[in-house]
Amino acid sequence: MKASKARHYTQQLYSTRLKGVFGHSDHPDDEFNEALRKFLKHNPTSNVTAQIAREEWTLHLDVLKFFEQEGYRDASHANDTPEQIVLPPIMQEGSKLTEDLRAAVERLSVAEQQQELSITDVATTTAMRGLGLFMLGFDEDAARMIHHSRILDSDPTGLGSDLCSSQIEYHASQVILAAVVRGLALERIAIHRGDRHLRTALDSYSRAIALHDRLRGNDARRGGLTNGFVDEIERWIEIALYRRVLLTMRLQGNQQGIEALRIYQAKEQRWPSTFRMPQRNLLRSIQATQLNQARTSAPNGVAVKSPGPAIRTTSKRRVRPEPPVDKPTSAWTQEFQRMKQAAIRTLEQTASFPRADDSNANVDQLANQLVLSWRLDDESDAASADEVVDLLYGMTRITYRSQTILRQLVWMLVAADALEEASQVANKYALLVESTWQAVGVPINQNKVHEGRTIDSALEYIETILQVIYVEIHKMGHVKRAHTRANRLMKLVGRLPANHNADKEHMEGTLPTIEVSSEWLARIMRAAGTTAFAMACNALPSRRSDSQREAIAFLREASQLDAEAAESHYALALALAQTQQCKEALISARYALELEPSSIDTWHLIVLLLSASQDYQGALQLAEAALSQADSDEAADAKIPMNGMPSRLTHLVSYDYPPSAWERGASYVRLFSTYNLLIEVTDGVQAALENQFELFEAFRSRFSVTTSVPGQRRSRDVATDSVPRLNGNPVDELTATPAEARQAYRSQTERCLLQSLWLMSAASFRRVNDLEQSRDAIHEAENLNPVDPNVWVQLALWCVDAQKPGAAVTCLYKALACETDHVPASLHLARLLLRPEALHLRASHADSIAAVATAQNGAESLLNQSLLDEGIESDLVAEARKSTTLSLGADEQTAASENVAPAFAWKQNPTLAPLSVAEGLLRTATLYRGYDSPEAWHLLAQLSKQTGQPIKIQSKHLQTALKLQQARPVRPWRTALAWP
Repeated sequence: MKASKARHYTQQLYSTRLKGVFGHSDHPDDEFNEALRKFLKHNPTSNVTAQIAREEWTLHLDVLKFFEQEGYRDASHANDTPEQIVLPPIMQEGSKLTEDLRAAVERLSVAEQQQELSITDVATTTAMRGLGLFMLGFDEDAARMIHHSRILDSDPTGLGSDLCSSQIEYHASQVILAAVVRGLALERIAIHRGDRHLRTALDSYSRAIALHDRLRGNDARRGGLTNGFVDEIERWIEIALYRRVLLTMRLQGNQQGIEALRIYQAKEQRWPSTFRMPQRNLLRSIQATQLNQARTSAPNGVAVKSPGPAIRTTSKRRVRPEPPVDKPTSAWTQEFQRMKQAAIRTLEQTASFPRADDSNANVDQLANQLVLSWRLDDESDAASADEVVDLLYGMTRITYRSQTILRQLVWMLVAADALEEASQVANKYALLVESTWQAVGVPINQNKVHEGRTIDSALEYIETILQVIYVEIHKMGHVKRAHTRANRLMKLVGRLPANHNADKEHMEGTLPTIEVSSEWLARIMRAAGTTAFAMACNALPSRRSDSQREAIAFLREASQLDAEAAESHYALALALAQTQQCKEALISARYALELEPSSIDTWHLIVLLLSASQDYQGALQLAEAALSQADSDEAADAKIPMNGMPSRLTHLVSYDYPPSAWERGASYVRLFSTYNLLIEVTDGVQAALENQFELFEAFRSRFSVTTSVPGQRRSRDVATDSVPRLNGNPVDELTATPAEARQAYRSQTERCLLQSLWLMSAASFRRVNDLEQSRDAIHEAENLNPVDPNVWVQLALWCVDAQKPGAAVTCLYKALACETDHVPASLHLARLLLRPEALHLRASHADSIAAVATAQNGAESLLNQSLLDEGIESDLVAEARKSTTLSLGADEQTAASENVAPAFAWKQNPTLAPLSVAEGLLRTATLYRGYDSPEAWHLLAQLSKQTGQPIKIQSKHLQTALKLQQARPVRPWRTALAWP
């Protein structure tokens, strides 16, 4: 019994020592002292072993205290490279810790001379003396002593069954420690004596790893050690594995280094996620770098120069390097996936927050390489960006104020179509960068490292904000937000006009003015011009013309500064077209098309310009040619590359933000819609109706929206189950995952596009007096989005043709309830009100009309109160009641706009005449969103005549209408081209 207890407490002492100082609670001395007391009680003759154990424990504590004083920790390795690996600091003379450590080494040296030492005690004294000498800076003595002791030649796994398992493992830990200390000492010696000592260090690390394989490398042992297991063996073997990877890359090349890295990754599976995370992240970033280099380089290290793809771009402008045109191998893709999954597993289990003085270098590098790997894998796949987004969010938890992580997060959120989230992250990124610049200055072309953290250069900041501006204005419709960002960039480069004081509150903080190249200035000017022109469309009439001229001046300068940028010429042409300067616009548009012949939107713009000059036949032929080329280009791109010559005819390589295949599909459908209208103008409505079968088929082949298209009729309830109701709670875009945000964004865009096709079809059927087919098409459009005002405008026009003017008024007020300043609804309602003899409106029920704009339950209020006089025929009343069941209501977030308040003046003045309401609608429209509508000015001229206004005023309105009509395209510019 006594012998069994002695053996038990011996094993317990070795287990405690094997666990190490790091493996205990906040008071490691208590556990160790208790284990040592029990060991001596039951092993009274083992005083030497107890003395050596005490010296070992004290030495480890002294080293730990010294590291804490010096700030040496895992994060100190954040900037390691194969050429330069951080070594532990050396204890300096004069400190108490240094004297204590020196005395411990001397006592261990004395203890080693005693005859009764066990083989484990000898290994301990040798390893601890070597560690002490290394910490004191006696590297040659430490390396020589460990080498001459022959401890590295021993094999604890073969000591026999007379030793307990914990003693064998502890003995192995001392051999591994000695091998690692020898390697570290040789590395320090090599700093002054050359790389030959590094090869010897590499051999020491390899010996430690080989012993670890014999001890814990078999499946039976490893099976029980995979759950967050860390002891002295694992702590020291990680050092050996880590440094062997970097030294192998330095001495033997990347290929051998990757093999060493695979061994590291195989063994790290048994470690907790927080164990040595900086080192593990550094090695992942190196792995990602090597993976990307393998993707873009040949085996001999020469960059791959595959035969150039067949492209139509003539512009020599390239904003960023093109990714490889060939598909990655399955092995490369699988390696990339394994790397991402390993990083995700580690980050998911990490709850720690970094210290303020920790370096972000290795995590930043890993983030850069992961994003590059995604681009090399298949950057056109938005779904594959989701995992990278998750990784970047995880990296924000292990970095401190990392600008790199936030910048890459903005780009990847945009790639994943999580647009609102990208916009919000961009705000944090801009605030972090600008506040840092104010403190340490602005690096212009290259990053700057300050206190262990990388500061983004001005060009990186500008590139990121330009991307966000593009997204906000072209994809989100946040014109004002984008305009504020553009003005911020203009201020940064010293080009903000002096009269821009309106945004002063958004520009707190003083940043120095920087100089950028003409190409960068051109991109900023283009963004500023685009946002300024979009803002001008909603500006006060007194400022609109000046704002538009200023925006055009910005765009004109952008096209001059970078004449190879097709986007600048396109934006300038569109701005000129909207200001009735069609001849000059046509010149810019044609030049843009010469630079990027595959741009569908540029083709579309020229088609609209031709139609604005009443050359409908020429516009029709050009649209047909554009569609034919787009079809042939897409067919060529879909083919398997032959003879190493891949086709990329649809890729706009000179664009800052080339449209994706999905975006190109939307542009194609919009051009096809214009083509169909041109057919109607030139060949008649019946020909257009026949062509619409091809139009819907083109939509079906490019999008997978889950709704009805011709040939797939479904019931109303099924079709609208997934459509968010007006009074429902919208999904918060900031709480959605990237996949959910992408699905919502794309689904909404596709539904709006398909809805426009149904409404166009309804209008065509109505024009041939096929009211039944027209009503069915309107019904399909209503299924897609019952609160779109365009649906109710079309239904109102249908009611007019069906001789139901009262129901038409009801529908138009519903349209205004959905969008209070909707121009078509305002104009059609005004047109009906200009003929009051055709209507029998009851003014006492005007309250119900006004209530639609703000009531949460507008549809029900319309059910209960008729808008029509009781003298109207019963079928009109029934139609009004029936139409109110189409789930129409007022959006909680949409307040009645003051701009269209005259339209609802009956609420305050029940005796107001219909002509007064019409005047309010028309004046509001011509002052704001409908300022470029010839119908609005023509109706205003009619109203002026009916109300007895002077001939001069009537003539002025007619002249404005005529001027707009003479430069009017077959479809509105911004609607046809999806331009803000």
